[in-house]
Amino acid sequence: MSTLKHASHTLLKSINQQKVLHLIYSECSISRVELARKTGLSQQTVTNIVNRLLEDQLIIEGEPQSLESGSGRKRVPLLLNGSRFCAIGIELSGTSARGAVYNFQHTRLAEAEVKADSYETEEDLLRVIRSVIDKLMGQTPDPTCLKGIGFSVHGLVDSSEGILLRSPGLGWKRIPLAKLLEDEYGLPVLLENDTNLLAFNENMGGSLISSKNNVTLKLAKGIGGAIVVEKLLVTGSSFVAGEVGHYKAFMPPYDYECYCGGRGCLTTLASSRGLLRTLGRSWEQFNEAVRAGDPETVLLSEVVRTAIVYSVANIVTLLNPDRVLLTGFMLPVWGDSFVDELKARVMAQVPETCRNVEFLHLTDMEDETALAVGLVQQSVFKIPLDSLSL
Repeated sequence: MSTLKHASHTLLKSINQQKVLHLIYSECSISRVELARKTGLSQQTVTNIVNRLLEDQLIIEGEPQSLESGSGRKRVPLLLNGSRFCAIGIELSGTSARGAVYNFQHTRLAEAEVKADSYETEEDLLRVIRSVIDKLMGQTPDPTCLKGIGFSVHGLVDSSEGILLRSPGLGWKRIPLAKLLEDEYGLPVLLENDTNLLAFNENMGGSLISSKNNVTLKLAKGIGGAIVVEKLLVTGSSFVAGEVGHYKAFMPPYDYECYCGGRGCLTTLASSRGLLRTLGRSWEQFNEAVRAGDPETVLLSEVVRTAIVYSVANIVTLLNPDRVLLTGFMLPVWGDSFVDELKARVMAQVPETCRNVEFLHLTDMEDETALAVGLVQQSVFKIPLDSLSL
C-alpha cells in the first residue's frame, strides 16, 4: 500500500508541475499568484514547483512590474527559458530527409539533409533517417536539451501510434517509425502528414485562426488536403480523409494510371511528381512549353486547370467549409492569375448556400522542419489528462 501511495504522490507531483509549466509556456508571462489562481493549487505548492523549475533553469524570472497605483507590491513574471529546450524537426519526402534543430526560442541551431534516389527497402529509408538524426545530434550544442523528434511526412501516417502507413517511395508498407527510433535514441518521436501539420499550424495561430470549418489544399510535389471540422482535424477511419490528390478528376483520354492503382486521379497531372511520372516532363518543362504557346501543352494545361476547379468546387459543396486555404508551388504553374481565376470559377459552380466560403492563398509557408519541431513543443507542455484517473 505504501508503494502505491508513493507512486500516486509522485504522479500527482509530476502532473502539478506539468500544469504550471504548461501555463508558463502558453501564457508567455505569468506570476506566481496567477499560477495559483489558474491551476487551483495552493500558493505554497506553486512556490515549491516554481523553485524547482528555476533551479533546473527551465524557467526564468522577468523584470518586476508595478501593479495598480498605490500598491507597493511588484508582479514578478515567470517565463519559459526557451534556450533550455530544443527538438529535432525532419521533413521526410520520397527523395530526401531534411532536418534541423531548433530551440524553443525558434532559433535554428543545426541543419542537415540526406538525399536518396529512391528507397528500395524499409532499411534504406531508415538508414537515411538515422543519418540525418545522427548528423543533427552531432551538431547540437547541448544534446541533453533535446526533448524529442518530430516528422512532417509526405505520406500517410497514423499519428496516434507513430506509424508510417504509406511511406514516401515505398508505397503501402506499415513502418512503426516512432517505436523504432524511440528505442534507438531514447527520445519521444511524433509523426504527422505534412498538409495536416500545415493545417494544424494555421488553425492554431495562423491564417485560419478565426475559422471553425476549413479545408487546406496543397499543390506541390504531390497534392495534399486537410479537413478541419469544429477545430478538429478529420482523418477518417484509415487516415485517408483529405487525400484530394486521388480525387477522380480526369476522364478519357486523360485518365492516366495513378501509383495508387486507380485511374484519373488529380495528382497524375496536377502535381510535379505526377507530371514527371505520367508525361516524363518536369513542371518547369511543362510551364515553359505553355508559355511558348505549344498547342498540345496549352490544351492539356486548360484540362488540368478545369479539373482543379471542379475538384475544389465539389469539395466546397460536399464539406461546406467557411475557409479554403490554397498553397503550393504548383499553383503559379497554371497561370499567374490562376488563384483568382480558381476562386471566381468555383464560386460560379457551387450552390448559393455554399458561397459564404472565403478563399485564402498562402504563399509563404513556415519551414516544415520548424512545423515538425512544433509537434514536439506541443507534446512537451501537454498535460497528461489520461493519467488523472490513476
